[in-house]
Amino acid sequence: MPWAQRITAAVLTCALLALAACHPSQPPQVADTPDGPAATVRHLAQLLQRNDLSGFARAAVPAQDYRTFAEAWQQDLSRWPLSELPLPEKIVPMLAALSANDAERQLGQDYDRQLAGQAADLRNAAQTLGLFVGQYVRTQGDFTPSQRAHFGQVVPALSTWAQNAPLADAPRAHTALRTLVAAARASRIDSDADLKTAGMEGALQQLDPFLAAFSGVLADYGLPLAESLDKLQTGAVTTQDDLAMVAVTYPLAGKTIQLTVTLRRQADHWYVADYMDQAAELRNLLQQLPEAPPESTPPPSAPPPPDGKVARAAQTARGAHWA
Repeated sequence: MPWAQRITAAVLTCALLALAACHPSQPPQVADTPDGPAATVRHLAQLLQRNDLSGFARAAVPAQDYRTFAEAWQQDLSRWPLSELPLPEKIVPMLAALSANDAERQLGQDYDRQLAGQAADLRNAAQTLGLFVGQYVRTQGDFTPSQRAHFGQVVPALSTWAQNAPLADAPRAHTALRTLVAAARASRIDSDADLKTAGMEGALQQLDPFLAAFSGVLADYGLPLAESLDKLQTGAVTTQDDLAMVAVTYPLAGKTIQLTVTLRRQADHWYVADYMDQAAELRNLLQQLPEAPPESTPPPSAPPPPDGKVARAAQTARGAHWA
């Protein structure tokens, strides 16, 4: 895949860190209490603004669900919250490409040879990729109807941005490459095995600096995601029993994105309902896994034979082995 498509795909992936589990909403009317569901949504947005994926994961679900996600991560049953991105399977390959030996020089040469100064080609690539991702979100992938509705607004906005972003600016691209290569290598993650070894919390903490670096690169290209999250607004809150629907708007690439986030109350705290449902399903799967057999303790080694009998004992052992 050409570098332009790599960077655009990465942009479309990382830019969709905004909350999922949502559906289109009417323009919001502010109404909330200091510790209510809308305040929870704003707190989660602030954690994302600070590029704190691990903090977001802890705040988004109850402690029991967090432990479930962590255990499922170790069993390769889940990569939540990374799985909430629209193209989660592209994250590790992107990190691997950026972490490869001589990546900065090789990717830089690819860019210079194929795309430097090719503004028209890059606009066409961004338009094509936007159409492809939009079709993927509408018809493929493991998305809920509400996620498809949300991403259906986000993808066209990002596609329009990418068509007008200065992707053909060679000095800017080389600066971005240096930043992303250094951040990817610092994450020490370039395979799914690395994610498993680090564990969910450890992997998210290792990815936090990369996310911050990527957000900085996007801002330099005219897509300040931190500003979008800073300007996120919550509006009308509708509650029914222990469920609350919070109307949300935020700006993205000159467009206003509207959604509704559904939360569930547990022990007087509010959490993202969709994530709690996912954790419940994972608990059922984990309970169905066969228990690992207990580790057997090897028998104690026999003491060495007395001096003078070593050769005879070894010969006897060899004979018994081949009997």
